[in-house]
Amino acid sequence: MDEQINGIVIKQIDYKDNDAIITVYTAKYGRIGLYVRGFKKMTSKNVYATQVFDESVFMLEYNPISRFQMLKSATLVNEHKHIKADYDRLAIASLICEVADTVHGEEGYQDLKSALDCLDSTEEPYTVLNLYLSLALRYAGTGMNVDGCCLCGSGEDIVALSVQEGGFICRRCNSELRLPESDPGYLRLIRIINKADFSVIDKIMKLGLNSFTITQELIGFLKYHLDIDFRSFRSLLDINR
Repeated sequence: MDEQINGIVIKQIDYKDNDAIITVYTAKYGRIGLYVRGFKKMTSKNVYATQVFDESVFMLEYNPISRFQMLKSATLVNEHKHIKADYDRLAIASLICEVADTVHGEEGYQDLKSALDCLDSTEEPYTVLNLYLSLALRYAGTGMNVDGCCLCGSGEDIVALSVQEGGFICRRCNSELRLPESDPGYLRLIRIINKADFSVIDKIMKLGLNSFTITQELIGFLKYHLDIDFRSFRSLLDINR
């Protein structure tokens, strides 16, 4: 029985001469693979709804035991055209989709949709990215401890951030670790981004979270605790040199 599924294309791999396999993040099934016949043909009726970053409605007959689903048709909902027209946004969206493909479970669809929708229009693209990365850490069960010192639990005199320990470190505990002390304002931003979600995205704009330094911090946590090297992050490193 044919079924209509809303989803976002997060990855595309060429297959054979004219076909492609796309990974679609859906609200109902999480990530699924779709086989798209004639993907490279300009006459394909589905080509404009199956590009990476496209939000579309996909018609298919879902088979839970099949590795790939056969796409019957696709109708474009939102192509996120501003992302595709701007190199910085494109690089950020690529990292968001790579993270979605490797970290999030089924419950992450709405966060992915919110991230791409916001990125398509915002003047603070790194705020959107940083919020998404902090949510990915939480979904993976490795969210930063920003409520107090990771070692003693104290909420007083927080002076540093430790990737290895998983979050904030107080002055007393840092006397043994000897980590570089962070600016209190920076630590405040780290706490805000790790407590927020996309329901409050408008409220956290203009606070100073549009920072690649925070991005590097969050990627460092993901890489250390999940042992994942995100290839898309290299483009952002090049942009921010």
